[in-house]
Amino acid sequence: MLSNSRRRAGVSTRKSPLLSSVQNTGTSRLNMLQANSIQGNRLLRIDYENLRKSADSLGYRAELLAEKVDKEEKDVTSTVESLVEDFNDTMKYLKKSSGVLNDYYRQTALTNKTALGEVGIVVGTDGTLSLDRDKLAGADQEQVKKILGSSSDFIKRVSTVADRAADNASASAENVSRQYTAAGGLDSSYLSKYNFSG
Repeated sequence: MLSNSRRRAGVSTRKSPLLSSVQNTGTSRLNMLQANSIQGNRLLRIDYENLRKSADSLGYRAELLAEKVDKEEKDVTSTVESLVEDFNDTMKYLKKSSGVLNDYYRQTALTNKTALGEVGIVVGTDGTLSLDRDKLAGADQEQVKKILGSSSDFIKRVSTVADRAADNASASAENVSRQYTAAGGLDSSYLSKYNFSG
């Protein structure tokens, strides 16, 4: 119908090179936008999954350490090392997957840096932990129990943060996954406003 009107008006029925160029550019930009969005969401989902795994592991280590300390087991060094590693991983993923809740969890994970230092857990300026094995080995058993036992503020706080961060990461990963169609692309309603084709 449009072609007939063009012919009657004496306008060429061939598509304008400029119009074709604009339509092709619009289509390629749409494809780039969709590809970038899909890749970005995949990476975001991976970050949330990593956060969930590290937070789950941190919660487990905190519980295991508290149990060992409460039973006054002699060598808890390897468990403390694992806790420190999981703590640092969780803080790294909380920072990477920033958001109001994740920032809050990161800031509230640590409480008494001085007390932790007394049993060989050193808090760095960036908030990461490191372990002085000799200091932990030479620490008084009652002091270790007070700082790393199940009733300690540090263990309670770390356990709470780990549980909540894991739940939040799981919900966020599921939310990102919902934006995908069965074909692996983004939900078409999300990109429909960017439809540049004629």
